[in-house]
Amino acid sequence: MTGPRVALVTGASGLLGAAICHALADAGMTVLPVCHQGVDRAAALAAKIGALDPVQADLTDPAAAMDRIRERGVVPGVLVCAHGRTLRRSVLTPGDDDGLWDVNVHSVTRLAGLVGKGMLRQRGGRIVLVGSRAGSVGMPGQAEYAATKAALSAWAASAAWDFGRFGVTVNVVAPGAVQPGPGSSLYTEEENRAVTDRIALRRLATPEEVADAVAFLAGPRSGYITGQTLLVDGAARW
Repeated sequence: MTGPRVALVTGASGLLGAAICHALADAGMTVLPVCHQGVDRAAALAAKIGALDPVQADLTDPAAAMDRIRERGVVPGVLVCAHGRTLRRSVLTPGDDDGLWDVNVHSVTRLAGLVGKGMLRQRGGRIVLVGSRAGSVGMPGQAEYAATKAALSAWAASAAWDFGRFGVTVNVVAPGAVQPGPGSSLYTEEENRAVTDRIALRRLATPEEVADAVAFLAGPRSGYITGQTLLVDGAARW
């Protein structure tokens, strides 16, 4: 299966990844979900939206992940990388951040390079990376996390030049604070209130609103937009 309407989505078992799979399926794309954990959630999602059966893969080994994807006979025309990790730690606290960079940057850029090669043969494609507002403005207590997301924006701006002559676009969607899933939150209620007070729209984004931005950049009407980072943050200021 190949073509511009075939979309590979990583992080499909997560909150944003699942919303993105829904949005792309609603746009008429055939979705191949990829996840490392939460395979049962990804399988239930696939059944609900009529997607292909999910691929379970450790994306810190992109070459092995690509082998599993190729076994399905799929050559995506759209790649959305929505997987990643968070880390809250002061720069004054020593720690090993290699794992964070492996997941948030190296696995993303290397997978994009591998999938992008198939797009070159199709003479077109869409690569959309899920970054973060933190990559543009920083985030107190999350310096390394913010740095990994900034790296994605720099990579996309540069990779756009390599892919552009083949009709492949490369962009980043950078959400601000997003409503957490049931029973989970990275922030306390007090922190959430403080964040909301600094957002022009006075609320957190829904996962669906972020997914809609991804779907636009993954779709046919965004063909002259590349190398960009789109903030989806409700005009947050802090």
